[in-house]
Amino acid sequence: MKNITKLTTAALLGTIALGVVAPAAHAETSPDVIGKGHIEFKQEKPENPDPTPGGEEGPEITKPTPNPDPNPLKIVSVTEMDFDINEVPVGNAARSYDVLPFETTEVAPEGEEETPLKTAHFVRYMDVRADGFENHHTIKAKLTQQFAHNDHEGKFLDGAKLLYKKITLEAGNGTNDTNTPSATAVEDAASAEIKEDVQTIIVENKEAGKGRGVFDIIFDKKADKSEYTKEAYRGVSLEVPAAVNMLTGVYTGEVTWTIEDAR
Repeated sequence: MKNITKLTTAALLGTIALGVVAPAAHAETSPDVIGKGHIEFKQEKPENPDPTPGGEEGPEITKPTPNPDPNPLKIVSVTEMDFDINEVPVGNAARSYDVLPFETTEVAPEGEEETPLKTAHFVRYMDVRADGFENHHTIKAKLTQQFAHNDHEGKFLDGAKLLYKKITLEAGNGTNDTNTPSATAVEDAASAEIKEDVQTIIVENKEAGKGRGVFDIIFDKKADKSEYTKEAYRGVSLEVPAAVNMLTGVYTGEVTWTIEDAR
């Protein structure tokens, strides 16, 4: 537009200099022209977040190992539980055994020793799907293998169940933002009972605009890290009913965590 205006003005001045009366010239305004731009996004294999304690940005830790599945909706990692060494009880009363705090080590620079670290048990999951307007999801847990004796086939802690306690839901990097589901997404913050043959809902997020990102379900998170001790930590307990004849040795159980689309 600027170039057209300058050329028209120069032609008019040249005509007047010759003394010829010419009709007035008017610069016409060109119609607007719209230019378009394009950008495309695709989703292939979202990267796993660095392993860190539940709800914290750091330090980077060596365990638990992240799930290698490239799915953008997945359980990323689950801490392994240790219910300590206990005396075989006298009598047949029901028993409750508290889990020890989760033990791992901080990732150290090459050539340096790794530093031990104790923290709360947690389940990390991600929902980074970009194929819809909402990232709604449901997370469930089930005891898929009853605690079985490692050396004696067919010997179980029959009827045993797990109680996950003092549950909080936080952003995986410790910085809750507008995408973080609110506390109402946790079905029962006080205690979730996990047993055989029943899938228990732990988190159900159906809030508008919530749920896209990496999040941690944390059990008994302590503000004071010095409280991650056998005496003070109460994140998970193993509940063994009465009349279970326990044998000396190790029993191992398995909990399966599942995440489902809830859109």
